[in-house]
Amino acid sequence: MKIAFATRSGTTITAHFGRMRQYVVVEIDEGREIAREARDLAPVPRHDADHHRRHGLMLAAIDDCDVVVAGGMGFPIQQHAIEQGLEIILTSVRPIDEALARYLAGDLGHEPELAHDHGRGHDHDHGH
Repeated sequence: MKIAFATRSGTTITAHFGRMRQYVVVEIDEGREIAREARDLAPVPRHDADHHRRHGLMLAAIDDCDVVVAGGMGFPIQQHAIEQGLEIILTSVRPIDEALARYLAGDLGHEPELAHDHGRGHDHDHGH
């Protein structure tokens, strides 16, 4: 199984999915990490009128993943990710290593209140 963490820094989960720069993809086998890679996000126009196409570009880099973890996500891209077959976990945990350890321990809960309407969300990204 593969888990994709949305990030700007490579070490922390971004507070807003739409502002990430890359994914850290961790492959899990028998409950432990066996591989990790960074996947840069192709440039995606931030204000593309075709949101479905934009979301498709953002999710294309993780089409082989099972789970996506982010700090916040708009409802439209969340729906697109679900249609792609991804499990979504929204979390206030920021360090990727901590979130991964909690996921493997069965202790990384989904925080649905971190989902938001399109174009809205956190006022800042905590510098990550």
